[in-house]
Amino acid sequence: MISMSTPAVEIQNLTVKIASKTVLSGINLSIEKGSFSVLAGANGAGKSILLKSICGLQKFNGNIKIFGKDLKEIDKSIIGYVPQNNVSEKNLPVSVYQAVSVGRFAKNGIFKRFNKSDEKIINNAMRIAQIEHIADSPLGEISGGEAQKVSMARVLAQQPEIILLDEPQAGLDPNSQKTFLNFVEKLYSGFGFTCLMVTHNMDLIPQCCSKIFSLKNVKIFEA
Repeated sequence: MISMSTPAVEIQNLTVKIASKTVLSGINLSIEKGSFSVLAGANGAGKSILLKSICGLQKFNGNIKIFGKDLKEIDKSIIGYVPQNNVSEKNLPVSVYQAVSVGRFAKNGIFKRFNKSDEKIINNAMRIAQIEHIADSPLGEISGGEAQKVSMARVLAQQPEIILLDEPQAGLDPNSQKTFLNFVEKLYSGFGFTCLMVTHNMDLIPQCCSKIFSLKNVKIFEA
């Protein structure tokens, strides 16, 4: 049983080196269960590398625990990851519905066929993200704001307990940035998942944020 005091994410003495360059060094970070935290820092500071480490997508030295268990021991599907807006994804020959359904593959595995329950979860995620009307649209023909909502719907379809957002407003115009932030706040209020969002813009921090961390010179500081 997970104690209420057990952090959702606990990082101890994490160090990441890429091509002999130290990107992160001696990182210690604790994210409370159910909290909305922001990791701020300049471009190139290593914020994305930290998120990828938490997802298990980046090699590192040190320890990462998720709800008290070592990262290697958990079901990775409990961590939902929304990467920075990836232009290459929009070139994939898939519909919006198919892109959102990837979240169920992340949950069930790529070899399990969808059942009615999966379809209901996918449709519900699209309804919550307000993208039902573009379900059949090719991914390459939707706007940047819609694409980010598709990414969020994909993660919601995965039904994670932790969501990691990597510069979710990147590439959006100012109005779309505010709209998307409001959208994220509503999701957080409605679902109560643990969220860690990365940004380089301190003006784009949602009101629901309870703690801000700053990443500078390969170290993390609490703001």
